[in-house]
Amino acid sequence: MAPNRNEIVEILCDIWSDLLACDVEPDDDFFDLGGYSLLVVNVVAEARKRGLELPAAILQANGTPAAIADALAAAADGETAPQGADPDFTSVWETGLSPLETEPARTLVPFVTEGTGTPVFCFHWGTGNVRFMGDLVDSFRGGRPAYGLEMVGMWSRERPSLSIVEMAARYLREIREVQPHGPYLFVGPCAGGRIAFEIARQLEQDGETVAVLAVVNSMPPGSTEMDPAWGLRELYDFRLAALRSRFEVADLVGDRQRVMDGMADIAWLDHGVDGADLHWRQAVWAAGIFAQEHYEPRLYGGELTVFQLAENAGLESADWGRVAGATETYTFEAAGTLPLLRDPAFAEVLAKKLAAFPG
Repeated sequence: MAPNRNEIVEILCDIWSDLLACDVEPDDDFFDLGGYSLLVVNVVAEARKRGLELPAAILQANGTPAAIADALAAAADGETAPQGADPDFTSVWETGLSPLETEPARTLVPFVTEGTGTPVFCFHWGTGNVRFMGDLVDSFRGGRPAYGLEMVGMWSRERPSLSIVEMAARYLREIREVQPHGPYLFVGPCAGGRIAFEIARQLEQDGETVAVLAVVNSMPPGSTEMDPAWGLRELYDFRLAALRSRFEVADLVGDRQRVMDGMADIAWLDHGVDGADLHWRQAVWAAGIFAQEHYEPRLYGGELTVFQLAENAGLESADWGRVAGATETYTFEAAGTLPLLRDPAFAEVLAKKLAAFPG
């Protein structure tokens, strides 16, 4: 039997008290108490353990245990919870095309095609875009050519793969058009670290080598931040709710331009994205995160260079040594992936690492 309203309030107060280490009343707001978007995942998982199915979007849209209980009751009665004018995931995903219905789009993005030496390849992060890296590569490429790999679906309606292994195989085919054989030089920021890792693993299986495999604020495969029970719909809804919260808007459609400008400012979107693609891009994000969260790693015998945030130093879940033959780790005080990529000290270390390879 589903919990009644009073039980829902009690469950949420208990969960929030445990996660936020404070006393919680029915009208206390989750985010005012110190909650944040990723912690919503833990709330949803804990609620499920106690027999309460709680969509992340309802938590983020309502905020307090009492309001959430009312929203769940309304949903159970067939009423529609307020979600702005956002299209649901199914209607957005249906606008996409399978690889059988469209010519596959290129994922390789040339940053600098002129230069000397072995090229360096940079991989997209969680939102799927990589072109922002074109403004950063001069700080570490050392005169080499530089390329990026972006996710399928960035500029077309081709549906992306839901498998990191398949993504990596596709990217590798395009990499080999530029550089047929190794040694290779890879840089993977955030979610791109796992993609770079998988490509290096596939190359190792083929008898090739990766001279530099640099992962930047990237958690190793096998660790998870999202609820593994979530499908594409839940991830998409979570993303929309997180955008409303971050940019303080109730209606993403009505405030689309401000949201998209804000996303471009922090490199979650490339500049020049059609406003009509806002929700498609979030569906692509959901597909990428699904693939990341369900990636089952295999051991890689080569060396990784790990650039980590100080806040993750010492975390067992951040230890790449579990899946790699050797790791060399550098720790930085930075507020996130983009500040780390822009840090001159980071660029100096990476540039020296690349320069040590004479090709």
